[in-house]
Amino acid sequence: MNYLRRLPRALAYVVAGAARLIIGNIGLAVLSLALALSLWLFVTDRENPTEAQTFNSAIPVRFVNVPNGLAVANASESTVRIRIEAPKNELRGLSVDDFDATIDLGGLSRGVQTVTVAVNPPNSDVNVIDITPARIDVTIEDVRTKEVPVRPTLVGSPQQGFAATNERADPATATVSGPESLVALVDAAVAEVNLTGLRVDFTDDRVELAPRDARGGEISRVQVNPQAARVTVDIEQREFSFEFVVTPAVTGQPAAGYNLAGITIEPRLAVVTGPLDVLQSIDAVRGIGTEEISVADARDDVIRTVRLALPEGTRAQGSPDVRVAVHIDAAQGEFSFRVVPQVRNLDSALTATVADAVTVTLAGEVPLLQSLTPESILAIADVQGLGAGLHLVPVNVSAPGNTTIIRIDPGQAGIALAPRP
Repeated sequence: MNYLRRLPRALAYVVAGAARLIIGNIGLAVLSLALALSLWLFVTDRENPTEAQTFNSAIPVRFVNVPNGLAVANASESTVRIRIEAPKNELRGLSVDDFDATIDLGGLSRGVQTVTVAVNPPNSDVNVIDITPARIDVTIEDVRTKEVPVRPTLVGSPQQGFAATNERADPATATVSGPESLVALVDAAVAEVNLTGLRVDFTDDRVELAPRDARGGEISRVQVNPQAARVTVDIEQREFSFEFVVTPAVTGQPAAGYNLAGITIEPRLAVVTGPLDVLQSIDAVRGIGTEEISVADARDDVIRTVRLALPEGTRAQGSPDVRVAVHIDAAQGEFSFRVVPQVRNLDSALTATVADAVTVTLAGEVPLLQSLTPESILAIADVQGLGAGLHLVPVNVSAPGNTTIIRIDPGQAGIALAPRP
């Protein structure tokens, strides 16, 4: 069969050589021509052999010559599989689009009909040797037409804080036609529009219409007229964003002798999104509070990550948490101590008697001052070179670390020096 299809090319191949033989000897010419043709076919078939294989894709079936006033409501199969035979080099480049599978409905009447599928190959070198299924059942019905509403269907959501309202289509109705059982299922011609991320009004003059049933399922084999509609959707802003200061809720008192020195907040400002009336109810001076942060009995900085106390119906842009550092410093104060001076450089032949203590007032951190005792303070009266008798001697005081001497009262101490007995 394939040899015969390649016969024209074979003849062209050998015709030049055969011409000379024909002139000299007709019988010999015919024999030579046959031998040359056989040889050409043999070589060709060895280099590009004919192969049979099942085509790797299903071929969609289309209906032709549908009688006037009738339409296909259903078919037992919408595609067929084929097995083909062709030279090897032809098989390599074939695709689904190269084949045309048709069912001829010419002369048929309404009802369920069993019809034969025909598949046309792309050229004479390709032979369709099997079709599966070779016959299919087709339900043919009267064509029906009805008017249905055009219904915009919204897909996706506008940008957060915005809402879609007042969707409308022009025209408001459309005509659907097709098999009567399918047309009866059509509830509306749906115009599907994607509003994902929008924040401005939507308008599209050419939104395709699709026939859908009451549950939203698409109905096939039904035509819609017109095929598209103009759809408009209003986009309204429902949420707004304002910036507020963050005011941490700090509770409790530091330990005795310590003070709250300051507060550091990161971030210092919070962008809050929500309905306008709720945002306007927030105190613009106090701003947004936080979860409570207790500093009760604290002696060091208190650092916490806490959540913003947002009003109901609002949200923070970014993280809803802030980092709060409450700085705790020791309180500054003054404490006075009664200190008995120590006598230095006393002559070995004398004894010394200190008449009274002096009052030393120190300034510094209260916790440190509270920890000091009179013995912690060194007060010295230097009596070098003094003889027996009563003397007023200057008092020198060495302040403990991290404290400052405010005053010494009195600045002199009365010291009685007497000979040793």
